[in-house]
Amino acid sequence: MIHSFTFKNFCSFSEESAISFEDIRRGQETQSNMFADSLAGVRLSKITTVIGPNASGKTNALKALAFLSWFVRNSFVGLEGEKEKIPVDTFAFSENKDKPSEFEIVFEHKGETYKYLLHLCRTHVIKEELYKKDKKTNHFNYLFKRIWNETTQKSEISQRINLKTEVVKEILRKNVSLVAASVAIKNDFLTDISAFWRKIISNVNRMGKSWDTVSLEEQGLFQAAEEYNKNKNLFGKAIRFLKDIDLGLEDIGIREGEAQNATTGETKKIYLPYGIHLINGKKYQLPFAFESSGTKNMFVLLHFLLPAIEQGGIAIIDELEIDLHPHTLPRIIELFGNPVTNPKNTQLLFTTHSLEILSHLEKEQVILVEKNKECKSEMYRLDELKGIRRDDNIYAKYMAGAYGAVPNI
Repeated sequence: MIHSFTFKNFCSFSEESAISFEDIRRGQETQSNMFADSLAGVRLSKITTVIGPNASGKTNALKALAFLSWFVRNSFVGLEGEKEKIPVDTFAFSENKDKPSEFEIVFEHKGETYKYLLHLCRTHVIKEELYKKDKKTNHFNYLFKRIWNETTQKSEISQRINLKTEVVKEILRKNVSLVAASVAIKNDFLTDISAFWRKIISNVNRMGKSWDTVSLEEQGLFQAAEEYNKNKNLFGKAIRFLKDIDLGLEDIGIREGEAQNATTGETKKIYLPYGIHLINGKKYQLPFAFESSGTKNMFVLLHFLLPAIEQGGIAIIDELEIDLHPHTLPRIIELFGNPVTNPKNTQLLFTTHSLEILSHLEKEQVILVEKNKECKSEMYRLDELKGIRRDDNIYAKYMAGAYGAVPNI
């Protein structure tokens, strides 16, 4: 699970900004199942939403974590040579274009708590460090440190993880992660650490939202059906969820079909989902293309969310509510909150314009984003504001403008 994530000089965020999942309340704690006791003894939220006006920076906040995940996992194979620029976007309206972007994340992996730091610019990594928390002292001790030397124009590495430093230096390029490079030479420890990053599932990339269930159209149905056909257990969970929100749905089936490429004439196997409806004791089949938009989109969305829940980690979803009924969102929250359906405490971080969801969340689970007159995004957690009571109607007060981060219309 992720404890906290901070970043600076990234997209519309000029100053240091933080997303914290830690429950720092004082006094009696709620028994809400939307929080989990972490292995480090800290209560962490399993659900966090980011809200604010259009163009305030909500998606950029999600992009920061998605970028870090990509860089740690894929920069070694994703960037071909040292001259290729790192695809990091700094604050656009700054006179100092060479100012580095900074990232820090505290996370748990296999019973241990780690802290990872990364400072970089478009051309090279300036600082990359990994620490592990000592369970007795609660202090973070470094596992490796990589610092850029301006004089030699090379990285200097110190480490305590039996990393073959000279071997790493032979392949380590200035624009890639040490973790990613170490995975390439099969360092056991950092390969294991990289498994944490593979559990981050997101629908955002450098350009913003890379997909939603509407934009995927029929192709999304085919992809989801193919994945469900491979994983019957996952398919069963999806069917149970959809039956609960679509009272007219008795069951779902999948049949094989063929699709022909209009240009080449080649055919390929595809998987076609269909709904089964029980009418007056008789079952009728309806191709999923003719089901309601909400049912189709939930069918596709679940094939992203359920694998995330199955493996643990975090799902990062921009505009979770796209073409879904507002009553569906609380069911998704329940899916992640319920320890029966989410035994590995997978976290969900999402943006939404469906503000009714605020009635289903605690103040520690709401992050507000707004943009000031200098076009800088500012982010704060709702419980950082003074005078927020546990029994406040968060939805009503937000709509009345009591917390800020509302559209100026």
